[in-house]
Amino acid sequence: MQTKARTKSRGSSFPVLLIPVALVVIGLILFAVFRGFGSKSDPCAETVARLEAMEAADVSQVEADLDKVIEAAAAEEVDSLQEQILSGEAILDNVAIRQAFSGTAIIGDSITESIWEYGYLDQDVVVSHRGLSVANADEQIDTAISLSPYVVFMAFGSNDLETYEENYTPFIDAYRIQIQKLQEALPGVPIYINLILPIQQSAIDERPALSYYPEYNEALKSLCSETGCTYIDNSFITQDNQELYEPDGEHVIMEYYPKWLSYMAAIAGLV
Repeated sequence: MQTKARTKSRGSSFPVLLIPVALVVIGLILFAVFRGFGSKSDPCAETVARLEAMEAADVSQVEADLDKVIEAAAAEEVDSLQEQILSGEAILDNVAIRQAFSGTAIIGDSITESIWEYGYLDQDVVVSHRGLSVANADEQIDTAISLSPYVVFMAFGSNDLETYEENYTPFIDAYRIQIQKLQEALPGVPIYINLILPIQQSAIDERPALSYYPEYNEALKSLCSETGCTYIDNSFITQDNQELYEPDGEHVIMEYYPKWLSYMAAIAGLV
């Protein structure tokens, strides 16, 4: 009878002894877990901290940083494209040029006019006139509008240099007016502005007013930002290829045009 009593007593006391032990273990586990949530190594805590930091950050600064990343990526892509143009890898053939520019309009002066004179494009795309300044391009602008192009390219400035010399403000004002005409008549149609090609020193020596082309180009870049147009800088084509110039040091020879047209087409997403 005593043995049975001891056995019964032992069996009833085992769960009672486990309860405080279990509570201690559970307490230790909970302590460790909650302590871990506050530690630096906990990923949840780090995520919360980052979110709080982002929430407190200056939104304008975040946007500025994002813009820099986008600009850097775009610049890298342009550099790569220019290298492909110079190497000949990205130059379109005559058929591809016509296909790319079908339904567009290229407005400009004698440098633009040579596009159709050399047979690359026809006058249903090239709207130009020798000696034309942007202020006197009303007829060409109206013709371009009547074509209902889905993309417009403009290339003015060489003739305006000698008209306005160091004072580029009237040139920019006249350019702005023509851009506004196009934007009002062709809403939503993208406009690309070609910067003035570098002019050789021999031409500048004869006509000093041509030396102001860098200032005009900087003003054109600002105008593009103001009006929402895209500027196209083709100077890389002639930078190390001075043989592409005519003897006058201002105009360019036939070999320049496939490079120029291919670059414009790529920048505008026509290919």
